[in-house]
Amino acid sequence: MFGASSRQGRPGYQVLEALQRIDPSKSIYPITPRYEEILGLKCFSDIGEAPAAELAIIAGSSDRIETEVSAAIACGAKSLLVFGAPTSNPDRPKWLCRIGDMAREAEVSMLGPDTLGFVNYSQKCGATWAIPEQIEPGGIAIVSQSGTVYWEAITNDPRLRFSFSGHSGLESTLTMADLIKYCLTIDSTRVIGIYVETVRDAEGFEQSLAEAADREIPVVALYAGRTDKSRTQMMTHAGRLAGGRSDLEGILNRYGVARATSPDEWWTTLALLGSERRIGTGGLAAVMDSGGGLAMYLDFAEELGVPLAELSPATKNEISVLLGYDGEIGSALDFWIGDSDRHARTEKLIATLAADDDTAAVMAFTTYAESKSAGFAESVADACLQVITQTAKPIVAATYTSRQLQPDLMLRIADAGIPILDGMKTALIAFRHAFRYRSFQTLRNHLSSNAVASNIIDTAQIDSWKRRFGGASQLAEADALAFLSDFDIPCVRTIRANTVDGAVDAAEELGYPVVLKTDEGLAHKAAHGGVHLALQDSNAVRSAYSKVAAGLGPKVIIAPMASGREIAIGMVYGQFGPTMMISAGGVLIELLKDRCYLLGPVSPEEVKSAVEDLQVMRVISESLGLNAVAETKLYELISRISHLAFAFGGVVSELDINPVLVSADGCVAVDALIGLSSN
Repeated sequence: MFGASSRQGRPGYQVLEALQRIDPSKSIYPITPRYEEILGLKCFSDIGEAPAAELAIIAGSSDRIETEVSAAIACGAKSLLVFGAPTSNPDRPKWLCRIGDMAREAEVSMLGPDTLGFVNYSQKCGATWAIPEQIEPGGIAIVSQSGTVYWEAITNDPRLRFSFSGHSGLESTLTMADLIKYCLTIDSTRVIGIYVETVRDAEGFEQSLAEAADREIPVVALYAGRTDKSRTQMMTHAGRLAGGRSDLEGILNRYGVARATSPDEWWTTLALLGSERRIGTGGLAAVMDSGGGLAMYLDFAEELGVPLAELSPATKNEISVLLGYDGEIGSALDFWIGDSDRHARTEKLIATLAADDDTAAVMAFTTYAESKSAGFAESVADACLQVITQTAKPIVAATYTSRQLQPDLMLRIADAGIPILDGMKTALIAFRHAFRYRSFQTLRNHLSSNAVASNIIDTAQIDSWKRRFGGASQLAEADALAFLSDFDIPCVRTIRANTVDGAVDAAEELGYPVVLKTDEGLAHKAAHGGVHLALQDSNAVRSAYSKVAAGLGPKVIIAPMASGREIAIGMVYGQFGPTMMISAGGVLIELLKDRCYLLGPVSPEEVKSAVEDLQVMRVISESLGLNAVAETKLYELISRISHLAFAFGGVVSELDINPVLVSADGCVAVDALIGLSSN
């Protein structure tokens, strides 16, 4: 190891200390001319004097890194880990390229530079200057582009057990994608947590997520860069430019990656999914020692869309007898109700809930901040520890809040393989991710088993339209709608006019009421006074035309008036391909941050799964009532647009259909704009 130091607190010292803690039996060779021995290890003044080693660790100052990389490669090192890096300056990109090229030419893997290192807990190997608190292997793998997130992973919570943790640094050779793939080779890995800012290897990243999905290893992502200020900070601090968040969300959606919005949600979800047991069929059941907690639990579950178990009559009867209670019995129970002896029956209640066929998992809530003399925390913990040996279903301990004042008891629960989740709402969010991953895998298996090799977009039509595009930079509304209609996307009929009489004739042909819009190629036509709705007769058309022609120009479009709930469908091409955006439409697209992203092409079933949380979809479902046919047509429409966007990759640069009107009669696009690539 280059840069070894005898000064406590220095990376060159802490790395040696961590290496000895991870596996005292491994041979370690400190390279430094300043010392003869550090921590009982013999030092060597030059790497050429040391025995051959598989991994060369470079922990010295940044001005020596390039020389030390070259020396390590020359001495036959099979892999490199570089902790340092020059501070951000104009020469750093060239420096990164140079040391990366050196490693690639020698076919040597290199982690970093500017990394805090890695630990493989299963194989007891690694190099890091964040000394791990626990080294017992577990099911959680962490790959982070943030040093702080990596540090937390191995120093903060002894209840968590890891298979791997790694900080990718500046990714001169090994990228996040490479580390994810490596995690998948570790047998004990049950979930992978990623903190991601920039995807440098788009193809490799997609392959790693696809491989995780194939192996049914869930991935939980925490990412920054959702705002302009955040992206600026990332560039300033890390020299790392955040890619498009829509691209990232699209690829994460495709492979069922859970997207956490806070570190607490991320860690809690990893704790749940990193346990040995996965949820099966059915919904969630729970016991707790609080009537108020029960009420909040039911609120959160409904608001978050977490499915609750539907207990059988036999199970309800058994619970009623246990509680000595004749009231309504659900799958969430407050064991304060009924008669006394509450502690004694907690185990039986949990076991009874777990035995029901519709129970996927059981949560047991209490507060670990109580006085030990009260006995509730001990009682609930003991019940969980007993029931976990009686059932194959997940038993999960949880707290009402994030306060933790009985660490010994909580560690005893975690050591028995029971996830212990902090905070009721956060715990339920974690279960929502678990249930969604279950749905994702079911859908993925269904689509795989029913896959057919078919191209739903006609090749001859594609070639014909490519010729018609010529050198245009965009298709305005009428042409864009004609384009979509030609590929069986339902669109309102439009007629162009450039005189007042022509506008009236068009309106008469279409039938009143009609819409009149400017056709002068403006974006945001309504904001410029270029849209007039619900024109009932020729006089209204003449008046509207006069206003538009005087202010914006004589070219207009006439279309029949249509009604329905508005959604917007957009598409841009990013690093992973065509990314679809589905959101509230019309003016609400700017007012509501109510949108989701999908990487095309997608099936109608994938669309349905992705949009279930959108507020606008809830409004549409409510307005349609029991008319599921119209909703299905919407999913099919979005799916077809995604296939169309994919077919025109490299030709169409962006697509904006806003709004699509959804009603009991089906779906119809009433406005569209298509950008064309200059390539």
